[in-house]
Amino acid sequence: MNKKLYIIFLFIGVIFVLFSFANTNSYLGRFFKWRASDIEDVNKFPKHEFKASSQPYFFIKSSKKYLDSLKFSSGKNRSSYLYEILKNSETTAFIVIKNDTLIYEKYLNDYYRNSINTSFSVAKSITSLITGITIDEQYITNVNDPVTKYIPELIRTDSRYKELRISQLMDMRSGMQFKDHDLPWGDKAKAYYYPDLRKRILELPLESNPGGGFKYNSYNPILLGMIIEKASQMSPAKYFEMKLWDQMGMEYSGSWSMDSEAAGMTKMESGLNIRAIDMAKFGRLILNNGNWNGKQLISKEWLDYSFGISEKYKLTDYADNLYYRNFWWIYAEKNKFSYQISCIAGTGHLGQYLFIFPKEKTIIVRMGKADKKVDSWKTLFYDIVESIN
Repeated sequence: MNKKLYIIFLFIGVIFVLFSFANTNSYLGRFFKWRASDIEDVNKFPKHEFKASSQPYFFIKSSKKYLDSLKFSSGKNRSSYLYEILKNSETTAFIVIKNDTLIYEKYLNDYYRNSINTSFSVAKSITSLITGITIDEQYITNVNDPVTKYIPELIRTDSRYKELRISQLMDMRSGMQFKDHDLPWGDKAKAYYYPDLRKRILELPLESNPGGGFKYNSYNPILLGMIIEKASQMSPAKYFEMKLWDQMGMEYSGSWSMDSEAAGMTKMESGLNIRAIDMAKFGRLILNNGNWNGKQLISKEWLDYSFGISEKYKLTDYADNLYYRNFWWIYAEKNKFSYQISCIAGTGHLGQYLFIFPKEKTIIVRMGKADKKVDSWKTLFYDIVESIN
């Protein structure tokens, strides 16, 4: 190749790269222009929007203010008043509800009751609820169906996909490739920023056989979204809107982000955008075994299945009493004959938390700009629950 032709190709290559970086319709453009994710990512992605309810549900308000006067541990040899902990940890919303009564509600760091947050991976747990409804309604016939029953094209990528079950997706035991780092060629960033998630899923081989060890993988709920979409013949966001959002008396509007306008795939792994007070309503739905004010939105059988744990689901590398099932983190103690669940949690990037305490009938929602200056949010939540009993 002569020097002049080499320079022309080099120039074209540089222009292409620069265009990719500037254009947020491309993966690289998003990666370099949007950079790190934050709780205002609702403003970056196109989205399916949901209206506020014309008949919103309101939790009972309590006149008790004593939590602000109590000190809690925020780490080794550190304790502070609750408000100070929340303020200094970049918390934006903090809600405690017991027996449908709003015990504590605070908004901080330039956020207010009507401020919307991206839920990040709490959306995975809500995806579990949507899946249960599709099974209740027999769009998906069984949680142990092979994924290729709905997305047969996957067999062309890796023949082992015919062995992968929906249940294994939801327990994070799919074996799908997931390079868990933040560099441009990693899957962590691609699962979040890729502008055509359906295409991306169909490119992924399995890195291990389905049903093996636990590996947290954001592609799993995305593939499940494709299955919901294929089975119900509507977008998962629309299905969610009809079956849950519109039924639960949401006080504010909300949305679910999509990968792009062109592809229109619901970002099941992270994209639910919601106010904290409305997030708490999913906790109430679970405490009431899927029943919302007399209407059964999700079968009790599905929730019993979701929270039915055994040693198979125990995550000993994480904590002695932690289990993962159906896109939920479950804390439980084993006694001689059974398991006693202490709490069920949906957790998200930067410290988005939905914690549900079945025995105490208590819900805690924490949203924030960062997840720092508190060594263990779980410990803080447990201490708060103990203090209000």
